[in-house]
Amino acid sequence: FYWWGLNVTRQLEITAEDVLYTCLPLFHTNAVNAFTQALVSGAEYVIGPRFSASRFWTDAAAANATFTYLLGAMVSILASKPASEHDREHSVKAALAPATPAGLLTEFKDRFGVILMDGYGSTETNCSIAANRREQRPGYMGTVQPGFAARIVDEFGLDVEPGRPGELLLRSDQPHSFATGYYGMPDATVDSWKDLWFHTGDRVVMEEDGWFRFVDRIKDVIRRRGENISSVEVEQVLRQHPSVSDVAVYAVDSELGEDEVMAAIVPKGAIDFEELVDFCRPRLASYAIPRFMATCESLPRTENGKVRKQVLRERGAQKAQWDREATSQTVRASNV
Repeated sequence: FYWWGLNVTRQLEITAEDVLYTCLPLFHTNAVNAFTQALVSGAEYVIGPRFSASRFWTDAAAANATFTYLLGAMVSILASKPASEHDREHSVKAALAPATPAGLLTEFKDRFGVILMDGYGSTETNCSIAANRREQRPGYMGTVQPGFAARIVDEFGLDVEPGRPGELLLRSDQPHSFATGYYGMPDATVDSWKDLWFHTGDRVVMEEDGWFRFVDRIKDVIRRRGENISSVEVEQVLRQHPSVSDVAVYAVDSELGEDEVMAAIVPKGAIDFEELVDFCRPRLASYAIPRFMATCESLPRTENGKVRKQVLRERGAQKAQWDREATSQTVRASNV
């Protein structure tokens, strides 16, 4: 944890003058790592009780926070709140906010005055891909950081060319800076650590200049009619629509036994599914446009804000309210 804190402190440019504020649960590695950042930098560390969209900026201001941590849907939730003249009444300058949709970065900074920083890290791998505040590039996580090495491989374990998607493999030059395995789970340990590389299970692209772009969790890639569809890409397009507050895209079984694309949408008000499809047409390949759609009041999430897509997949297409391939185009059913 010490080496991790030292590494991330450098990446985030944290100093003894900073006040770090988190409302993330302490069982999550992000909150523990933020504590070690404070230890190695001399910064002040303030822990809030829990995330509340209505109270977040007030709590951050009360803590005199200069840096904070936003995971999962926290950015989208804060951005979806009605604009207020009090939006900038705080001292937060930047936030670590991995996987924020590119379209939200400028909007968030213009409204709240906060730079959102991307990067790649996990409980197992430390923060191994990142960029500093001045180098942030919308839609990209950053470059491999000193002390780490990365490969991108295909399903056969062969390296792919820059610009092509594949699984991200990582390892560290420093001892004890990576997890060494899963406690009491030898099979999972062997499955993830192969040939001296940690297999992340994440599908990414590395460009010619060494910058990395996240595509999807491999288990969340949708295989439809011979095409690989990134659920993240579809979600990013749908979030751009003014009627969409939040969305999760996932695979459901079709009558032909293959994957179909379904979207569970948290609307901002009334929503027209046909108009939403028309919005997607110039922005997505035709095979990636959701066949099934449904609205819901909220998405099922873990304690750290990740959507529980397995829960949605288990519910299947029978929860759909709309099927663009159906004759009637509408299926009467309950919300997801």
